[in-house]
Amino acid sequence: MPVSIGLPIVSSCSVASCGYNHDGCHAGAISVGAHAACNTFVDTEHKGGADATAAVGACSLEDCKHNEDLMCTADSIAVGGSTDVADCLTYAARV
Repeated sequence: MPVSIGLPIVSSCSVASCGYNHDGCHAGAISVGAHAACNTFVDTEHKGGADATAAVGACSLEDCKHNEDLMCTADSIAVGGSTDVADCLTYAARV
């Protein structure tokens, strides 16, 4: 499954309990929501997803400096535990 050109990739994910995380994030694309949470996180031992590395399809954090028109403009993001089990660790407040 090809990833849309121009979308930032999930360069790393340290959430071992996510079904999409096996040698990197393999969801087709993730969505980032409230508190920078990865809305695509699935707590399961079963591993699945696409062959390609996931992209960031949408971001609803309008106060993030990487958010432009509800899309992420970072080159790539890291996902890991923070406020929630799986969060965008690249989040940076807009000043």
